[in-house]
This record gives sequence, C-alpha cells and structure tokens, in this order.
Amino acid sequence: MDVSRIGLYLRLSREDEERESESQSISNQRMFLLKYAHEHDFTVVDIYIDDGYSGTNFDRPAFKRLIDDIDAGKINVVITKDLSRLGRDYIQTGHYLERYFPEKNIRYIAVNDNIDTGKRNEGANDLTPFLSVINDMYAKDISKKVRTALSTKKENGQFIGSTPPFGYLKDPNQKGKLIVDTEAAPIIRVIFQEYLKIGSIIGVAKMLTERNIPTPSQYRNQTYTQKRFAGLWNDVMIKRILTNPTYAGHLTQNRARKISYKVNKKVNLPPDEWIIVLNTHEPIVSQEEFDRVQQMLEVRSYIPEKTGKGNHLLSGIVFCADCGSPMTFIKQSPTRIYLACRASRYSGRLKLCTSHCIRESYVEQAIKDSLKQLADNLLDEDALFGSIKRPAMQQYQRQGDQLKQKLQFSKQVAASLYKDKVKGVISEVQFIDMNQELQKEQETLKKQIGNCTKALEKQQDKENDKEIIKSLLSFEALDRSMLLTLVEKILIHQDKKIDIVFRFKKPD
Repeated sequence: MDVSRIGLYLRLSREDEERESESQSISNQRMFLLKYAHEHDFTVVDIYIDDGYSGTNFDRPAFKRLIDDIDAGKINVVITKDLSRLGRDYIQTGHYLERYFPEKNIRYIAVNDNIDTGKRNEGANDLTPFLSVINDMYAKDISKKVRTALSTKKENGQFIGSTPPFGYLKDPNQKGKLIVDTEAAPIIRVIFQEYLKIGSIIGVAKMLTERNIPTPSQYRNQTYTQKRFAGLWNDVMIKRILTNPTYAGHLTQNRARKISYKVNKKVNLPPDEWIIVLNTHEPIVSQEEFDRVQQMLEVRSYIPEKTGKGNHLLSGIVFCADCGSPMTFIKQSPTRIYLACRASRYSGRLKLCTSHCIRESYVEQAIKDSLKQLADNLLDEDALFGSIKRPAMQQYQRQGDQLKQKLQFSKQVAASLYKDKVKGVISEVQFIDMNQELQKEQETLKKQIGNCTKALEKQQDKENDKEIIKSLLSFEALDRSMLLTLVEKILIHQDKKIDIVFRFKKPD
C-alpha cells in the first residue's frame, strides 16, 4: 500500500477540554502525530482539525473535508492519536472502520490504542469494536454529568441557554441572569394584550404579520429590509410565548430536550417537567395578565365552520346540566343561533340525552344580568373609582410610550434606508417603495399617539371616569376575556334553567 498520502485527524470537544488532561489538547495531538509521522517516514498531505466538536456524531466540518479528500484520492492513510478522536458513537465509528475505509482502501491508525488496519495480523485490531463501545459509554457518561450540572444551574435560577427568550437579553454584569430587551419587550406586551382582547392565537399571529412586526428569528439575525419582507408569525410561535412563565418574571427552562446525547433533534416536554424558578428577573407582563391568558388557553375556542368570522362568546364553557356534554352551536339564520346538547344531537336513535335547546343570545343576556345584579348589590361605584382610575391612566400612558418608541424606530429605519440607497445596497425603486410604506406607517402611528393622548386627557376627567365605571358594571359590552376571567362554566337544564358557575365565591 502506498503510504505517502497521510491525513492527520485531530478532534477535541468542549467536554473533553473541561474533563480531560492537557495531553488531549489540539496542540498536543498535532505535535504527537507529526512526531509519529516523522519517525515512520510518512509524508503528511494535510491536517484536519475539529476543535470544539462532539465525537457523538460525525457532522463535523474538518471530518467532512477529510472524507471529500478520501473520495478524491488525495489521501490513503488516516491517523489519529486514539480511536476516541475519530468518534465516540460506536455504530458510526464501526461504519467507517469496517465498511467505508476498507471499501476505499484506506489504512487507519490509532496510535495510542495500537490499532493499524494495515497490519492484518495485529491482535489489537480485534479489540477495536470493544474500544468503540467503551468510548460510546464514556460519551454517554459525560452527557449525563453535563446534564446534571446544567439541571442544578436551572434549579438555582440561572439561565443556561445560548439565546434568551424573545424580549430578554443576557445581563452582561451577572452571568445567568436575564434583563428586559427594551426594543423587543413591547412586542411581547402587544401579543398578550391582543390575545386577551380577541382570544385567538391565529388572530394574534395574523395581526403581527399584517403590521410587519419581525419574528424573533428575524429580529435577532437579519437586517430591517429582510425583516419586513420575509417570514410570517404562526400559531406555534404565539402559543410558545403566551405559555412561557418567563414573561411573568419566573425563569422557565427545560421546556424541551434532545432525544438522546447522539441526536440533536428535540421534543417538547409537558409543563409538569418544566423547571420554573419564581421571581428571578423583571417581568414583561403582570402576573394577572399571564394568569388570565392561561385561563383563556384552557378553554378551547370554537370557530363557526360556515362563516369562519370568529369565536362564539360562550364556546368551550357551556355544557348540558344532565349529561355533561358540551353544548354545540346551531345556526338557524344569520341572526339566530341555538345551543343544543351534543350527546343528544349526535347519538341518533340511542337518545343518550335530550336536546336542551336554548338561544345563544338568551344565555348571554342571562350572564350579563347575573353579573350586573352582583355588581349592583356588592360594589360601591365611588369606592371603586379610585382603584380603577390609576391603572386605566397607566395603560394609556404605557401604550402611548410604546407607540412613540415605534415611531422613533420607524424614523431611524427611514434614515438607514436612505444610506443604503446612497451606498447602492438597494435600488432607487426599492427605496421609494419602502420609504412610502414607512411614511404611511408613521402617519398611522402619529394618529394612534394622538388618540392615546386624547384618551389620557379623558381619563383625567372624574365625571367621565364614573361613566366608564358605570358602563363596565353594566356588562353590556361583555367580551370573551372578561367572561373567562369571571365565569368558569355554564350549565343548561332541559327546562332552560341556567346555572352559572363563577370563578369567585358568590356571596350568600
């Protein structure tokens, strides 16, 4: 065999660097192998180095280059310091030793393990499969120890991920702590507020996409031009944000895990396996907002199949009082919708229950009347005024500040686009199109800021505040967010009697 075309392969993973002696360093491997090649009069064609890559898989840049050179006939001998440098996955390592190298007529030498496939009678070659298994077991043991160390850090409230959740940054002054990203946090607040308003994950995603708000990956990695015209928000992104307690100030990790130490693919874990440490950093949304969102998410929304125009106010919370089945919605006309027991409707001749048929509007009105009666009997409007006025003013103030930040950002982008045009990064036509869109966006933002200012001025009017409170306590404008906050479920009897189960204890 011609031994003049030698490839030296060196590898060191981060775990190896932390746990093994200096003898395994890249510089030491290089000196050791060059000395070995010199002593045996081998001519080294190239040196392939994977520094910081695990041996549990072979998706490594230098190793891939080594394989390409073998296929091209540039080398015919591969030398490593020991077998574990080639790899720690015994299945893939065996593939290269038992199939690929022999098929390509490649001589493989692992110096310290006394392996040399060019010497067929060497007994050490027979032990190669056992060494591969031992290396694999070592990698598995290392993986367990690393996971244990990381779990300890998670349980102590330290953020150990490479990228913090969208809306947060790593604190440069305190390792493992998160701080609020002042530019991205307003997007998180909008997501929570919009969901509380409309109760639809898809609706929130559509709204963000229509407003050209960048997705988390676009926000982190791409230029503004790319952000505006690439990528869409989807329900998975929105739900992941809405269900993450990190946004309420509680560091939440371990929401997903790798299938194994050899496979990078991850699977999502159920909430009872999440690691949550309370009050570790500044929240982006209040605990009350977060809890209300979770209550709404627990109730499955129903979208009418024919109209597709939105959710029923009562979907997911109204049930048959006798059999416990959900009530289904029946559209008789554009203005008349009935509720009926699902078990009765779909059981056919079995007749598992009776219809319990009742008009949707009748049930909604009964809920409003019940809530209004409770409010009239229990609440003092004047006393309530003091507790409601300030949060309302803060809400408008906060919304106005967020809109001003967006306006400032839009102006900065416009200036950046002009520079890009001057430099030739974008064409004149592209600049005109994008600048016109930015001007429209700025005009809209200015109008919204004006509306917030007017609303804030109205909030300072005591008489107007009282009217707002009276309107709220009338429950005429009952929305889904308010309903799910106050009502747990509704039971419909055959005689059309309605039982409302509140989320709070109803006074005697």
